[in-house]
Amino acid sequence: VYFSGQALVSPTGEIMLVPYDGARAATTLYRLKSLESVFAKLNPQQAILVFEGNISLIQDNPTTSVTPQWELHGDETIRLIAVEGFGTGLNDDTHRHGLFTYYLLRGLRGEADTNHDGKVTLGEIGGFVRQKVAWASKSKFNSVQHPQIIPPLRANDQAADVVLTTLPSLAASEMP
Repeated sequence: VYFSGQALVSPTGEIMLVPYDGARAATTLYRLKSLESVFAKLNPQQAILVFEGNISLIQDNPTTSVTPQWELHGDETIRLIAVEGFGTGLNDDTHRHGLFTYYLLRGLRGEADTNHDGKVTLGEIGGFVRQKVAWASKSKFNSVQHPQIIPPLRANDQAADVVLTTLPSLAASEMP
């Protein structure tokens, strides 16, 4: 599931996604827990949530420190989040996407295929996006943006080997 937009965080850390026509009113928000519930009913081997956008508090002046709770009770859901903590992903107006989405798409087109096997895996895309977004935010925008993967993937995690895309191979008559 790819979601681009706004996420509001309650005083308890619960995340609520704001739909296109939504507002800060609780009745128009979609709880991340509800999405996790849908995933659980579908019983997938692996679910992936990709979030690009703004993460902010639902209250303007919280009385305690709050941490966004992206990690829920579902081992089958991996989350690729454009920013750590609170903040807004940088917009790359030249490419008409958020910086995170721009590099996600480039990676899925093949740039993330680090072992050159013709497949882009979740582990490859995660590393590619984290590296490229951190570099581009600093060098091109003089800012800081660090995407996160929740839970963090290790080299031996089965989820890291999930194939997101298979690249088209060149036919024998085609030139690169």
